Amino acid sequence: MARKRRRSFITSVLACIAFIAAAVWSWDLPVADLLSYLVLMLIFLAVIVAVALGFGALLNWVRNRRNK
Repeated sequence: MARKRRRSFITSVLACIAFIAAAVWSWDLPVADLLSYLVLMLIFLAVIVAVALGFGALLNWVRNRRNK
């Protein structure tokens, strides 16, 4: 099962890279714009992860406080 999951992940990554390459090649998307979008998406992802960690810590704190 683990081998299939790894293959699926690699296939997804390759499909993503192919789509990005197609966007650069067929739509004449400048690489600078592509990199700026990538940085922007990584920042948004970091914000989402930080908010999720904050809510998880808050829920953990509330649960521990209620059990005591």
